[in-house]
Amino acid sequence: MNQRCKSINFHFGELHCELNDADRYTHPWDYVLKKDHSYSDYPVKLPFKEFVMTPSWLKMNAANISKNRFTTTDQMTFNAGEKDFELLLRVPLVAAGVLKDETPLTVEITVANNVSFGETGDSDPNYGLSDGTNFIGFETPDQENYFRLAPCFGTQASSGETKTSHEDLESLDGLVPKDSFVPEQFVFILKLDKSWGSCFTAHGGGYTKTASYTRKLAPSHGLDLEVYRGQKIERVGIKFIKVTIMKTDE
Repeated sequence: MNQRCKSINFHFGELHCELNDADRYTHPWDYVLKKDHSYSDYPVKLPFKEFVMTPSWLKMNAANISKNRFTTTDQMTFNAGEKDFELLLRVPLVAAGVLKDETPLTVEITVANNVSFGETGDSDPNYGLSDGTNFIGFETPDQENYFRLAPCFGTQASSGETKTSHEDLESLDGLVPKDSFVPEQFVFILKLDKSWGSCFTAHGGGYTKTASYTRKLAPSHGLDLEVYRGQKIERVGIKFIKVTIMKTDE
């Protein structure tokens, strides 16, 4: 009945309920998964756009896909290419003119990689969003780089067939996993009106890194999901991508 209520926390151990005047979309930096706790949006919000991208779906719907690839039911595999920082995938999410630049947007991207490429060789895929000019997102480091950059870090660049003028935002905030293995699944949250993002992996109890971007996307120009490789020798295996776009009010 309280009109300020945007979400609810419930503590099972204490049987204690909390009403929040914010939610995981307006304030993703405060959203942390905890044992014996439950969270719910209130009222439950419907996404503005949602995409479930299997390898076969990507093959049919991506606007750009690197030619050095092959697709099975379970995985889209990109073999070594000809250029560093090559665009592997571009998937249209929102057409130009649909949104205004000032529209508060939160985009959640869940990805599942083939970690065997990163355990035995060079494989540092970058996932994120582009407005056709700028790219913001996160890099998932391979085994060689994992010990100092785990579990991921922010990156920004100029968008194109290769990303240029790129800058890695190697934030040291959050916990660094003690596990030596590279996680298979990541959840990236990009809050476009705040030029802010977070990267989460659930293994080892959960770890989060955040990033503050100096490049700001213009949703009025359209939004695309983009995936880049690091070095041209890298192989990348994508098993699954899910993208949820929420219009979020403060």
